[in-house]
Amino acid sequence: MSKSLKKSWRPFQFSDIFEIRKGFYNKKPAENFWGSIPFLGATDSNNGVTQFTSLNIVKESTKTGVGTNAPLAKKLFPGSGIAVTNNGSVGHAYYQPAIFTCSHDVNPLYLLDHNITEGEAMFIITAIEQQGKLFQYARKWRPKRMVKSKIMLPIKDGDTPDYSYMKKVGDRNISRLLKSQEKYILQRISKLGCIVPLKNRVKWKSFRLPELFNMERGRESNMSKLTSGNVPLVSAKKYNNGVKAFVDTSRKVFEADNVITLNNDGEGGAGLAYYQPANFALDTHVTALRAKQNTSRYALLFIASCLSVQHKIFGHGRSISLPRANRLSIMLPVDDNDNPNYSYMEQYVKNKMIEKYKKYIDYIS
Repeated sequence: MSKSLKKSWRPFQFSDIFEIRKGFYNKKPAENFWGSIPFLGATDSNNGVTQFTSLNIVKESTKTGVGTNAPLAKKLFPGSGIAVTNNGSVGHAYYQPAIFTCSHDVNPLYLLDHNITEGEAMFIITAIEQQGKLFQYARKWRPKRMVKSKIMLPIKDGDTPDYSYMKKVGDRNISRLLKSQEKYILQRISKLGCIVPLKNRVKWKSFRLPELFNMERGRESNMSKLTSGNVPLVSAKKYNNGVKAFVDTSRKVFEADNVITLNNDGEGGAGLAYYQPANFALDTHVTALRAKQNTSRYALLFIASCLSVQHKIFGHGRSISLPRANRLSIMLPVDDNDNPNYSYMEQYVKNKMIEKYKKYIDYIS
């Protein structure tokens, strides 16, 4: 920090540093689970990514869903840039290493004189987000306004941005973060133990939800009036484990004791299920499923995944009412007595987590 204070800094117009582009979509292209093209929207998480799509879908999608199509070049943006939200969660910035597509709520930025490196991007993003704090829902940060905005950057002789310094600081911070993540992951692997081989063939059986869970609908119906707090609010979202915000509420807080939440409806989220590790508030579009038998978090993660497989049969036109939830069935592995084989589910999830953690260690090493 002391070294940063010794540097000379000065403000620059965004237009002096960046090529500021406009995002394209007013309408999301269709989601493709196996797609490799990230779609960026006005979000404050997931590096700006709200879903993945494919090149063919982007090529065929129109701006509003109908009418004349636009050239693919207008819909895709190259990597080595920074994407900044200009609406909704205004002022969040994310480094984009690869090609992407985005809504008009995102401003793609590219350095004028060279391709930005990850280290430079990490440094500059902090400066961008400081400026972004000036903007809210009532004051969008569209490209025409961003052109007039200013950003504080360190300079070198000649009064020009010192990108070498930014890269050095950014790379150092990334290295520290990766080492911290590696330490955490190794601790997690140690707690999970070793991979235990499981049977290749396991008997499965169908169970109705009431056989396994007690069900209760959420009670938060007017979320816009909730104030910020420490309680996660679980809503019918399709990412972030269903958590919409952290709030202060006088209504019921559900205890995180053998609980899975099931989305009843919502755009793209109906039928998705999440294991909840902490006490939470619940909106009226979600049902809490509390296991009748004491079950480990790993087995509940397995069951939540099995439930989520069915989410594509639900939507706004076919939500999960309580009577429908009572009739909903789920396939689970069973033991020799035809009871849910929770031990198998637990070890299966542990094995998968260990495999994923080890792959990530290999990736960042």
